[in-house]
Amino acid sequence: QLDRLNNKELEKEKDERKDGQNELARSLSKKLVFKQKVPPHVFEALALEDRDNPPRPAAACSNLMKEEEEEDIEANKVKGSLKGIGLMLKTRPNLGKHATEADSKEKKGSTKKKWAKVEIGLGPEHADLSVLLNGNLATPADLGSHDIPLQWREELKRVSCMNSIIGAKRGVVGAELGLSDTNNDSSRRIVILKAGNSGAQEVFSGLIGERLGIRCPRIRVVENSSEREAIEGSIFDLLVNDVYYQTNTLGYLQQSKQLLLMEAGTHRVTLDKLAESNKTISIDMAFELGVLIPFDMIIANGDRLPLKSVWDRPGNAHNFLFPIDGKDYDSALLAIDQVCTHPRNERLLDNYLAAIADTLSSTESLRSALEVTIAFLGHASNTELLPGIEEALLAGVREGVQRVARLDREDLAAVVNQVSEMGSTDAWRENLHDNINLDIMCDIIDICKKCPFNAVNIEC
Repeated sequence: QLDRLNNKELEKEKDERKDGQNELARSLSKKLVFKQKVPPHVFEALALEDRDNPPRPAAACSNLMKEEEEEDIEANKVKGSLKGIGLMLKTRPNLGKHATEADSKEKKGSTKKKWAKVEIGLGPEHADLSVLLNGNLATPADLGSHDIPLQWREELKRVSCMNSIIGAKRGVVGAELGLSDTNNDSSRRIVILKAGNSGAQEVFSGLIGERLGIRCPRIRVVENSSEREAIEGSIFDLLVNDVYYQTNTLGYLQQSKQLLLMEAGTHRVTLDKLAESNKTISIDMAFELGVLIPFDMIIANGDRLPLKSVWDRPGNAHNFLFPIDGKDYDSALLAIDQVCTHPRNERLLDNYLAAIADTLSSTESLRSALEVTIAFLGHASNTELLPGIEEALLAGVREGVQRVARLDREDLAAVVNQVSEMGSTDAWRENLHDNINLDIMCDIIDICKKCPFNAVNIEC
């Protein structure tokens, strides 16, 4: 009987060992399949990370299975992230750097210097784009040109990678260029990188804003070129120590063949941050906010200021920036993220044009429509509005109406042609022509010309 018990215990122990071996085999099999789908440099970076953070000693045999399970979970997370954004990271050669060149640099002992740079690149200051934009010495970078591009590989120091993959700022990356890694580097320049999914609409809207005397960020379009490779390659190198942010940041920027290089709004705050900066909406600011309203009317941009009957929306406090720190700008406001999207539905279009005509039909009608605008400005800024804000808004709208009334179809067509030539793909041109309707814009110009705020009465 004792022998039978011993035999049962031996068989049980043997079965447990066999189950453990099978589980380990399955785990290794999963990893092999996963490794075939992920570029080797990802595991390179993970291995270096593990080397910097070695596991604590433990009872090796008893913890082996637990560690393998944890690694499986982590591998599945990474795999899920890659699958979720529907792309695979480009390998080093495709990012503008030959593999042999990269390997030879690492073999020559440049690893320490490279990792020192990575430590700077992954500092906590990268969590928020506003940190880069409002640094003491930060200035907007010149966007360069196709013939003389920015020196990305030599000068990229920091990127706002952590808030570029979530929420409203997804696909928007702040990049800091400079000649040294010191905090007092007076050569610091900031440029915004943005995926060009709706790039044609945004470029068109910005150029229309410029024609109306509204301050909008300058934009340059970059497609597949050595400059695009240098941009992606320098971001890849800077974030090589963090596979998650590296993969997702590059992933969003690679969604479109077009990449937008945009002028950065440095030393500025959004409406909801005015109180924190001990600022309030001045009379000049209110006037410029009024000028924005006819501009938004002609491009059908309801994602900024609410206006009763025209845009019955809560308003967006983040699509215009106010200057801070006493900077002497030529304009109090910087209008950002404007995207022209004209209604395609005939009923919606008729209602939209009728609402604009009714709002601009008289001072009383406009004053009534602006009630929700004023309420939004007070609530979103968390400040007490100055006396005279309402009259400044009214005056700004009148000025904006007169500027729109001076446009004509030839002006609009010239901007369409200019934007069309900036991108080479069918998707770029479709994005432009599917969302921008010159007939609608001319209808709004006619309304502005005929309304009582403008003396001109000429058909578009």
